[in-house]
Amino acid sequence: MYRYKIIVIAMFLCILPEMQTQAQSEDKVVVNNKVGTPTITVINLDVNDKTLKLSYEIRNTSKQDVWILIGSGNISASTEVFMDKDDRTLLIREKFDVPISVSVHNIFGRYVLLRAGQTQTESVNLSIPVYPAYRFGGGRKARGLEYAKRLAIEIGYYAGDLPGMIRHVLEGIDKLGNKNLDDELSELRYYFRGSFYFNKVNEVLRQRDEEILLPYTYQWLKGEKVLRTVVEDVRIPYEGKHILLRKHRQSPYIPICTRVEVQFQPSMLEYYFPYVGQQSLLNSVEKHSLQSVKNIVVEDPQVLMAFVNEINKGIFAWTIVREISSAHVACYREDERLISFPIYNDDSVVTDYKDRFRYPKGSPGLRVLTPEIRPFELRVQCANNLRNLWHRLRLYHKTEKKRPVDSSGKTEISYPATTQWCAAIVRACRTIEMLNEDIIRPYICPAVGEGKSYLAKSHYAMNPNCKPDSPQDMVLLFETKAGWNQHGGPELFTFDNHDPEGGCVLLNDGTVKFIRTKEELQQLRWK
Repeated sequence: MYRYKIIVIAMFLCILPEMQTQAQSEDKVVVNNKVGTPTITVINLDVNDKTLKLSYEIRNTSKQDVWILIGSGNISASTEVFMDKDDRTLLIREKFDVPISVSVHNIFGRYVLLRAGQTQTESVNLSIPVYPAYRFGGGRKARGLEYAKRLAIEIGYYAGDLPGMIRHVLEGIDKLGNKNLDDELSELRYYFRGSFYFNKVNEVLRQRDEEILLPYTYQWLKGEKVLRTVVEDVRIPYEGKHILLRKHRQSPYIPICTRVEVQFQPSMLEYYFPYVGQQSLLNSVEKHSLQSVKNIVVEDPQVLMAFVNEINKGIFAWTIVREISSAHVACYREDERLISFPIYNDDSVVTDYKDRFRYPKGSPGLRVLTPEIRPFELRVQCANNLRNLWHRLRLYHKTEKKRPVDSSGKTEISYPATTQWCAAIVRACRTIEMLNEDIIRPYICPAVGEGKSYLAKSHYAMNPNCKPDSPQDMVLLFETKAGWNQHGGPELFTFDNHDPEGGCVLLNDGTVKFIRTKEELQQLRWK
């Protein structure tokens, strides 16, 4: 059994206002982790008359990759909290393979990669008394104010090659075509809708090598496992009737201020670029520079006005937030501290009342205060464009009327003719009725800033020597000046799209590199 040290500051009592402090003994935490599987370890549980603060660590102690469920879509918004049917366990649940008691449409679970040996620290912050938060339904009939005696955490994950598993499912769905067979693939076809549609859904992700969106399939998709741990002998106030004791704010209402201080945890690098693939686009000097920034102070009135305006666009969401990365913001007017609040995962603001606010653009505008990360952000977005184009190229053959097959009858991957590669992918995207703005987005380098994007313009060229069966490290696509259906070799490459100078290249295996010098460019495999 894994052992923990849990500190519990005891909860307020209905009839006794006094606060009590109680230290949990190490054997009060029950874990069902098995040898060779990922583990979840409670680091701290702190409960008082206002908040419940839970911190835990997920460690991948297995010898394979695992994919941890962290929420729905682009934001972590699917965590559930409710009193379980045993009438004594407060359950914090982040699972996708669960039955549902209500009808849902187009819900996608967001899983992130945790490599063997890696750890991921998270926390949950709830107001007291705890109110239920359902996504799929659960729990039991409300009984008014009561007290949970146990706290359980359940988090879903997939072990191994999840993208490979999904590709296998999609291959089966694509072969099924329009046949109506009474089997699992027929059901999954309804939710996944085929390879090109599934790819379209996942194009919203910032780092596709380390994230994946899966549709909710009413438990038809199998394989999700569960991390679970239980803390015994707690006393947590729970209001099952979900009576709102106060009116929720419609926005955070951050006041106009003259100074803002931000503390990044652990640093600006991890906050803005948490994925290995994103950091691989930065050199050692750039990474060190961002990692050295843990605190900033901003006093420019125009910048502060823009920041406050963006923050106040937040939309109230009745969900809890799992805190994976954070930036703590304090707003001042002269020397008076007006308000402070955390921004979690670069997508959520949480107030003192534990109200959570989400943002239409996916980010609460902290980038306004940190213009120094703009060049790196554009570089990451450019690399993401190339990854999305890579996935489109690998799926292009599925939209051909006459698909090439090998000697065994298996459909072969084929790239479009290099003289028509841009136009061919556009036609393929239109087979699933994608909007023009979604079709063209990956073709445009965001660092160029040439105004409105339109069809028949691309900042990427194709290497005509690269075929699906070419070496994995051969250049497939690369940055160039604006054009359409461009193809050729390093003579078309441009260093001018980015500042500092450089350009992205996509290799045949989907890897993206940022090239800074002509020497680096010539060292790449072009033939």
